[in-house]
Formats: sequence, C-alpha cells, structure tokens
Amino acid sequence: MEYKRNDYLVSKKFYRYLIPSFLSEMAMHMGSVVDAVIVGNLISVDALSAVTLASPIIQVLHLPGLILGLGGATLAAIWLGERKLKEASDMFTACVIAGIILSCIGALTAFWINAPLANLVAADPRLLPFVEEYLLINLLGLPIMTLVFLTCEFLSVDNHPDLGAWMFSIAEAVNVVFDIVLVKFAGMGMEGAAAATIIGYACGLITLIFYARSNDRMLKFNLSGIAWFKDIFAALKTGTPRVSLEVMQALQIFVLNTAVLKILGVEAMEIYAVCSNTLIMAELLAGGIISVIPNICGVLYGEKDYFGIRQLMKKVLELSGVLISILTIVFLVFPEEIAILFGMENEDLLPTAAVCLQIYSLSFVLYVFNEFLQHYYQTILETFLATLDTILEFFVLLIPTTFLLMHYYGIYGVCAAVPISELLTIIIVEGTRKYLQDKGKLPQEGLLMIPKPEHDDSFDVTIEADEKIAIGLSKKIVDYCRSKNVDEKTSYILGLAAEEISINISRYGYGKVKKKLIDINLSHDGEQWILRIRDDGIPFDPTQYQAEEEGQFLLGGINMIRKLAKNFTYTRVLNMNNTIIEV
Repeated sequence: MEYKRNDYLVSKKFYRYLIPSFLSEMAMHMGSVVDAVIVGNLISVDALSAVTLASPIIQVLHLPGLILGLGGATLAAIWLGERKLKEASDMFTACVIAGIILSCIGALTAFWINAPLANLVAADPRLLPFVEEYLLINLLGLPIMTLVFLTCEFLSVDNHPDLGAWMFSIAEAVNVVFDIVLVKFAGMGMEGAAAATIIGYACGLITLIFYARSNDRMLKFNLSGIAWFKDIFAALKTGTPRVSLEVMQALQIFVLNTAVLKILGVEAMEIYAVCSNTLIMAELLAGGIISVIPNICGVLYGEKDYFGIRQLMKKVLELSGVLISILTIVFLVFPEEIAILFGMENEDLLPTAAVCLQIYSLSFVLYVFNEFLQHYYQTILETFLATLDTILEFFVLLIPTTFLLMHYYGIYGVCAAVPISELLTIIIVEGTRKYLQDKGKLPQEGLLMIPKPEHDDSFDVTIEADEKIAIGLSKKIVDYCRSKNVDEKTSYILGLAAEEISINISRYGYGKVKKKLIDINLSHDGEQWILRIRDDGIPFDPTQYQAEEEGQFLLGGINMIRKLAKNFTYTRVLNMNNTIIEV
C-alpha cells in the first residue's frame, strides 16, 4: 500500500460545517434583504434610506459582541487544536460576561443618546423621525443582539455548528413574520421593523438551552481562576481586524451617506441605498463559505496541519468564487428587476439605478476575496495584514476615490469607486505581504504563509481503518523515525502507539460506516516528537482507558505508552477524535 495524505476528513468537515454556516449567513442576510424589501415597500423608500443612514450607528453598537465573539472564538479554536481546554473555556466565559456587561450599559443609556445619534447621521429633516424610531428600539435590544453574535461564534468552534444555524434561522423566520405583523397590520412603522428583529433574535437564543445540555461540549462556563483582563485583551487584540472592519464600515457609510445626500440629493440617496443594500446578497452567498475559516482553519492551524489548511482554503476560494460570479452575472443581466425588488418605483430613476447596480456588482468578486484575506489572516494571527486590508478597503481608498469620481460622474462615480477601491486594496495588501516576506518579517512563502509541501518536514498520511494496514503503518513510522536519526526506543513507542490506536479505531470506532479513514501526522518540534491521530468515528478517549477494559478494547500497550510519553492527550474537536502523543 502507498502511504500518503488525502483531504477526505478535512473536506468532510468543510461540507459538514459549510451547510450550517451557509444557512446561518443565508438566514441572517436573507432576513436583512427581506427587511429592506418590506421597509421599502410597506413604509417608503425614505424609510429604506433611513435604515441605511442608521446602519453605521447600529454597526458600532454591535461591536462588543462581534469583536469578543470572533476574537475569542478564534483563540479558542487554536487552543482546542493545541489541547488547551482550560484556556479555551476561560476565554469563552470571559467574553460572554464582558459582552453582557457592555451591552447592558449601552441599553441603559438608550433614551439619552438616541436623539443625538439620530441627528448625527440624518442630514435631511424628512428622514430624521424614521432614524430616531429605528435606532431607539435597536439600542434597547442591544443585550439580546450582543449575546446572539457572541455565542454563535463559540457554538461553531465547539462542535455545534448546527445550533448556530438554527439560532439565526429561528431568529430571521420570526423576524419576517413580526415585520409583516407589526409594520403592515399593527401600523408601527420603523419601530415595528426594529422590534421584529429584536423579538426574532430573542427567540433564536432558545438554542443555547440545547448547547448547555449537550455532552459534546468542550467549552465550559467557569467563573473561577480566570485571568479576566488578559483574556478580554487577547480577544480584543485578535478581533482587531473586526474592530477595524466595523469602525471603517461605520465611518465609510456615515461619510458617504452624508456626502451623497448633501451633494447629490435625496433621489441619488435612494439609488445609493438600493445599491449598498444589494451587497448583502454577496454576503449571503459567499459569507457562509468564508465564515468556516475561523472555525476549521483555526483548529488546523493549532494542530499544524498544513496540508489540511491548503486543501480547505482551495475549496473556500473555488466555491465562493463560482457562486459570486453567478450573482454578478445576474446583476449585469437583470438590474432593473433587482431595483424594483428593493422598492424602486420612480420610473424616471429606474434607468439610472439599473446602470448603477451593474457598475456596483463588479465589486462583488473583489469584495469576497478581500473578505477571504481578512478572515484567513486574522485566523493565523497575522492581524497587521488583516487590519491593513480592512482599513484600505473600507476607508483609506474608498473615501477619496468616491469623492473624486462623484465630482466628475455623480452617482455613477459613487458606484464605480467601490470596485476600483476593492482592486487597489488587494494589490496593496498582497504587495505588502510579499515585501515583508522577502524581508523575513513574515513567515514562509506564498498567500497562505505556511510551509510549502516540499518544506513540510513531517510524516503525514491517511489510511483506511483496517488492522493489516495499521500494522504496516507501524513499520513505516519506525522506518521514518530511523531515517531522521531517532533512537530505537522512541521509534518503537511512536510506531506502537499509531498501530494500537488505529486498530482500535478500525474495530470499534466506525460501526457500519462505509468509508473509514484515519489521518496520522508525525512531526517534530526541536527534540520533541508529536504524533497526531485523527478520525471522525464515535467519541472515544484512549487516555481514559482502564485495565479492566482490556477485554473490550485492544489497548494493552497504552499503559506502556502512558509511562514513556511526555504527554498523552485527547480532544473532541470539529466532531473528530484527536489523540496526541508527545515523546
């Protein structure tokens, strides 16, 4: 048999996590699209403009949950990959408590800060009442939204991506129903639209009950022994690109909304509101795919599974690229229909809106690639590049480009500035990465900044869960160790460990599943050798083997491995068994 690595288990996890991640994004963004359609059609296009004007304030309000959730979950994923279960649980606890406290403070100040915030973003008196009504309810519902955004990130990392998908699916389904009830039948207008969102997300939190009762949880809520400030600071630091993203987006939307409204007028603002809201569709299709990066790649990066990272990133780029290209073609072919969908009823403005949508849609592919860079660089803790991409994309390049093109081409220039700034961002960020790598200030080579296959010095294979193959594998590991001048005793321990655990998996781990594969990686860190064995069979922790179980499990040599290994640990991460032996 030829022993080599394949991507079956990583691909299986990618599609396993892709479906709930995609459903989460679809539910969240489809809800936003439906909200925009309902507000535009049941209230007015002015109301849709007010939602667009209020959006930068709401983005800032959601920052605590988004930053702590994404930053904390990214670190938790890496620590789970490194078997640091206590550190991951402490991070989860610290982020949840901090998010609740900060959001409650925001909600308590709602009646004092609502009017000043509305006046800040609503440059036209006609739109001010809409913005005030919409903002007030969002302020009062801040604790609910924060808890949803924060916990959803940790659910995906901690073996429960389905619950995150259910959380957003329930939230948006309830949201749409209450949008119609409160806006159309109760006549609550903007307050009804905002209240429907809060009610929906409150209902979505019911999924946390199932998470709390799950036996597959790795993260535990623990209030003792936590380094509160250290953990929160680490989460904020890791979430810095997300901070930059939200702040830059908020500033960008505020500046551009104000400029379009004051310089080009209300009609141009209506067109721009339609265009900017269509970007949600790009997020809907590609966001769910890219969102798997922190969850899966974070664990793979902690495990130093470079082969798995390469295969995962290839799939993310291919799938998101195809879907977003199809969306772009739809916008280029049917722009008027899309404008009408978002409530554009003015026939005089419709031709202009159609051309603007076509121009704007050229940014979709570039936007998705920038989002990929931000998520990936943040996941591997290269926050400088992730932050640079965010700041350039949403502010430093976009704002001056918009003002320049708006001066010459009006609303067409505003829309053209988006794809141009996206392209310039990619050129500058990737140029910076290459320059810093050439100077030795960033690791490795290439886009992913991990060892290339020819430089990845490890024994990395995938085998079928078969006893004969496992026995042959033991000999291959011993031969590999001897080729690296490892002493005979250490070589034997590593070969024995791989053989016995693989045989146990083949006998008891999979039941009647047809395709039974095991990933095995042997690498060294200085003088320490690390053997990682991964399978997606039933949960089984060989470190908890007791002597009286020897008749049930073929693990007679495990006691010897326990005595000779420096560390012998097990985690259940990404719904896979991960056994790690350090010698």
